[in-house]
Amino acid sequence: MLKRRLPRFTANRPTWLVLTGMLILGAGAAGCGSSNKSTSASTTTIASITKAEFLAKGNAICTQGNQKLGAAQSALPNNPSHAQITAFVKSAFGPGIQSQIDEIRALGAPPGEHGTVTSILNVAQTDLSKIESNPALLASGPPFVDFAKLAHSYGLTACARNS
Repeated sequence: MLKRRLPRFTANRPTWLVLTGMLILGAGAAGCGSSNKSTSASTTTIASITKAEFLAKGNAICTQGNQKLGAAQSALPNNPSHAQITAFVKSAFGPGIQSQIDEIRALGAPPGEHGTVTSILNVAQTDLSKIESNPALLASGPPFVDFAKLAHSYGLTACARNS
């Protein structure tokens, strides 16, 4: 069953990379934020980010992450074995996607949208966990379909593009 899925994985490398990128972007968008606003009650500075800033930064995170994962994936042979796919997920894919999720989460969320951004990133985390626990899923189709639906509708279009 795995060998049947492997040709699809190798034949759809651009799709897989786009999906990975979208995941990264979605994670980035959920956590972006660099502008500061001071509260009137104290001198504490609270990070705030507009939705436009969040989306721009999140999409950039996914785009950069897709490029890195693409380079790592290009080292795989055309018909990778189960062991090679597992090693790729453990050494590059999993850590790369996790980094994207973490970077997007670190951005913060636009005012009033913390719950939405958190939900999107939680779905990305769940999708990643599924792949980490069963690397063969990469060969069976787009890995971040659930995340992509939420992220794309929110504006994180560079993450999981072909999911």
